[in-house]
Amino acid sequence: MTGAGQEGLENGLTPGRGETLDEIGPVRVLQRRDGYRLTVDPLLLARFTRSAAGPLKGRVIDLGTGCGILPLLLAHAGVSSVGLELQPPLFDLAARNVRLNGLEARISVVRGDLREVERLFAKARFRHVVCNPPYHRARHGLTNPDLERALARHELACTVRDVVRAARWLLEPLGSLWIIFPAARLAELLEAVRRVRLSPRRLQLIHPRADTPARRVLLQAVKAGRATLEVLPPCVLESRLQPAVQAL
Repeated sequence: MTGAGQEGLENGLTPGRGETLDEIGPVRVLQRRDGYRLTVDPLLLARFTRSAAGPLKGRVIDLGTGCGILPLLLAHAGVSSVGLELQPPLFDLAARNVRLNGLEARISVVRGDLREVERLFAKARFRHVVCNPPYHRARHGLTNPDLERALARHELACTVRDVVRAARWLLEPLGSLWIIFPAARLAELLEAVRRVRLSPRRLQLIHPRADTPARRVLLQAVKAGRATLEVLPPCVLESRLQPAVQAL
């Protein structure tokens, strides 16, 4: 391999062994072939953040950024953000994806644990916190040969309470947490945000098809504000990524 292809490989901007290069809406994303791969959820969350009044304004942080897909999508809408990631391989992947898309001026990636945000960031530093957290409760004896997938999908390294506590610390007054979570755990999510004195502001249920129960819920919660909850019309996916991509 010579020329631009060799240069890209040396710079980490082309797929390495066990990786794929995928086009997700307006961005290109390197992912693990057999590790944790992104789903429609971050695409829905990125779209949801624009449901109020266009792109987010002010400082933004993505908790558990993974391969960096949320900051990449937000940057395409003109939003600058910080991506926080615990796992070193995903941290490296996110940094490569930022360079791959030429978005170094809009996105910075920080390696760290969201449970330690008090050590990593000053209090009330951000206007918005976005998060696509692990969904499944940790089970006693849970084993998964792929630790990357286990940490991304199961509450092994953090819980929803950890996420909202971190958001409370990071958000400035009247700042917003934007989160996607299983619809079956909506009551738990609402209890968690209220426990740290965040007020639910906007909510939308996500259905795979029009005749099926909701599988996900999108929630915006505001810090130190007495917000009136607005329930948006449901979103129906028909079980495909493309409708969400087209809506970005």
